[in-house]
Amino acid sequence: MQKLILLFCGILFLLTSCVTPKLHNALILEHETTQSALYDQERKALKLQTEIEELEGTIKAIEKKIFDLKNDSIQNGGALIALQNKYDELSEAYDLLASKNSRYMADKAKETKKLLEQLEQAQTELFMKEDELNKLSASLGSKEEELKLAQEELDARSIRVTELESIINNKDSLVTALKRSISKALIGLEGEGLTVVQKNGKVYISLEEDLLFASGKYEVNIGGINALRKLADALASQKKLEILVEGHTDSIPLSGRGLVKDNWDLSVMRATNVVKVLLQNPLLDPLQLTAAGRAEFLPIATNKTQEGRGVNRRIEMILSPNLDDLFELLD
Repeated sequence: MQKLILLFCGILFLLTSCVTPKLHNALILEHETTQSALYDQERKALKLQTEIEELEGTIKAIEKKIFDLKNDSIQNGGALIALQNKYDELSEAYDLLASKNSRYMADKAKETKKLLEQLEQAQTELFMKEDELNKLSASLGSKEEELKLAQEELDARSIRVTELESIINNKDSLVTALKRSISKALIGLEGEGLTVVQKNGKVYISLEEDLLFASGKYEVNIGGINALRKLADALASQKKLEILVEGHTDSIPLSGRGLVKDNWDLSVMRATNVVKVLLQNPLLDPLQLTAAGRAEFLPIATNKTQEGRGVNRRIEMILSPNLDDLFELLD
């Protein structure tokens, strides 16, 4: 570089020795400019040299790193191969597990769907059962109310039954006492055409024809009047008593003329005359007595024998307690 400068200066000197001052000054200025530019180029060259040295150091460091990386790459390549193999194995295992999982999920999806259908059906049935239960509950409430009312009615009826039993027992006691009273009043007549029987809560007095009437007649004879008067005395104190007097005949038809034409007439007339004799006792209430004719239609023995026909020709008196208070309680 210095040789070139010296050469340039010599040439310049030669030139300046034979040129004009103006040209000489121009050449000097150009020289100075060139020298300044050269100086700048030298500084740049030095700077570039420094940068080159730095870059060379950097390149060496990079080359070392590349060398190290190559060594690491070789080692990593083996590890990568091992990892690749491991990855392949894991991938196959994953694929197998994924396949199994897919089948499992499909099976579970079917099972879940089936369970959901069963659950839906169970819920529907549950709702139906709840509806039925609500209806049964409402019905049960109604039944309980009905049962309560029925129980109250049953209790009321039980009270009424107790009252009825008391009344009936009183009536039975009355009937029993009445039978004893009548039997006592008619001592000597029982077994002589007169019987007194208690049954069905009533007293039945049966008087045969021979005790009261002549054959075919309806007027009460003297013996019958005496018996009926004793009976009237026994009945006079029984104000709550209904007395039904029935006339009965046998089956042999009457061919009479006048007032009594047949067995109906005879049975009615006999019952009526018995009532009239009983009412000779002023203590007996006519409203207690009823006369009725049965003719031959309620026999108590066969009409084929004379003895049976004699038994059928009778007056029956049926003594019944007045049940008005009982009927009032029933109403």
